[in-house]
Amino acid sequence: MSSISGPFPFFMNDEWERSIVLRFGSYNRSRKSGLHFKIPFIEKPVTVPVYEDSVDVMKQEAITRDNVPVEVDGVVFFEVKDTTEDVKDAIVNVGDYSKQTLNYATSILRDLVGKKQLDDLLQRRDEIGDEIQKKLDEKTDSFGVNVLDVEIQNINLPEKMERAMAAEAEAERDRRARRTNAQGELEAAVKLRQASEIIGEKGYRMRTLQTLDSVAAENSTIVTFPTELIGGMASGEDEAGLQQILDKVSDIDLSKFDIGNLEDMNTRDIEDSLDEI
Repeated sequence: MSSISGPFPFFMNDEWERSIVLRFGSYNRSRKSGLHFKIPFIEKPVTVPVYEDSVDVMKQEAITRDNVPVEVDGVVFFEVKDTTEDVKDAIVNVGDYSKQTLNYATSILRDLVGKKQLDDLLQRRDEIGDEIQKKLDEKTDSFGVNVLDVEIQNINLPEKMERAMAAEAEAERDRRARRTNAQGELEAAVKLRQASEIIGEKGYRMRTLQTLDSVAAENSTIVTFPTELIGGMASGEDEAGLQQILDKVSDIDLSKFDIGNLEDMNTRDIEDSLDEI
């Protein structure tokens, strides 16, 4: 606020300024932007800006509802209402409307933080800012100030609490990863069961082959696994007979063996042919 008094009979307000004129120290009239007349030494204009302004709420130490000490700061955006009565209230009803707005904001912020859980304070900043703005606007209405917005900027936690929260977040991510992996295994088991009903019994052998394929894909050219696993992959009379045939083939000279029609022969035909050789 600025006061102008002296021998000059005129004073001027800029576009963003509003004034009241005091005559012998008492309110007489209000004036908007432009050039205005006053009685020298008898009348005194007092001017305030009506543009949007802001004040910083410095770091405030508070304890949340769940007994966690925090430091919170923010910004308050406000303006003096552009009406005759509100301009008068901003000058007459309070010594410094900007400082008074800041004091109210500091008090409300500390009080509200003490009523909130830490998780709510971290996750619902916008809602808490709106709540502060609503309460603050009720307080400043008596001296013509309109609170436009309140933004919570920083919430500082103790170092131990930050480490504990980081460990909790890591554990939660690991839990989600395990859950996702288990869900994938369950879906794969269902699909393999459906596939085994179409292809044949013991569909778990398909899963075994998939596992071996994934192991071989890890930049490896040799995969070692027990012989029992091979035996478990074979079942049925035809498969057992085929295994015996393969054992015999290692000792037989196949140069005289006609394999032209091998694709059309079943396991029993192949075995008979080998017996003839």
